[in-house]
Amino acid sequence: MYATEILHNLAHDLGMTYLNYEGYLWEAGQCLEKLFFDHDPEIINNMFRTTGHIYGPFRQYYPIPEREKYKVILMLRDPRDVLTSLYFSSAYTHDIPESQKTKIESAREDAINKNIEDFVMEHSPWVRTNYEHYTKYQFGKKNVLFLSYEDMVIDFSTWLIELFKYLPSKPSEQLRNKLLHGANFEVEENIYSHKRQVKSGEHRRKLQVHTIKQLNLELQDVLKIYGWVKDERQEADELFQLYLSKARD
Repeated sequence: MYATEILHNLAHDLGMTYLNYEGYLWEAGQCLEKLFFDHDPEIINNMFRTTGHIYGPFRQYYPIPEREKYKVILMLRDPRDVLTSLYFSSAYTHDIPESQKTKIESAREDAINKNIEDFVMEHSPWVRTNYEHYTKYQFGKKNVLFLSYEDMVIDFSTWLIELFKYLPSKPSEQLRNKLLHGANFEVEENIYSHKRQVKSGEHRRKLQVHTIKQLNLELQDVLKIYGWVKDERQEADELFQLYLSKARD
């Protein structure tokens, strides 16, 4: 959600056109993924221009034509935290536009009727596949800047400097100050708020250790590539300490 605000402000500051296709289609009761795979490629080609526009955010990988001609910002969060957050947003905080009412209410009922452990394991294959697509088609490419969600919430100033350095045009000092002053990642947790919880490592606070171990195994390649698990022995030691702490509690 905050990325949407940043992109919108950047486009205005740089005199570019901002287009949030996912957001527009969502409000209209449609799906960008379906548009990509069900329609004539000419329609997709006409949706994108390699200059003068800022697109996004995209919440999953899409095969946008001529991807190599764009400057791409790839911002990803630890998938274990993504899955944990997905449970709470599905069960409690997703906005329900009238166009999506039936779909969202059904997903909400399904999430509420599951415990969080079962929910994250059920959805982990989709998350893994999506991250694998990012790895195959975007991560490490010359035209792609990788910025982690964790860096954004821990050190927003440095994160913003890296973002601004990568842009084809230099944003104004006024925008920089506006974004710095507007960034607030210290929130009191509220399961009914869209900005419910922003800290990294949420999976360790919400999931049982055995579930984290299962996720670590299923997502091991992704976790290593992006640096969310740097040392397997250290990860094992930390999970053991977490198990002891939860047992004491």
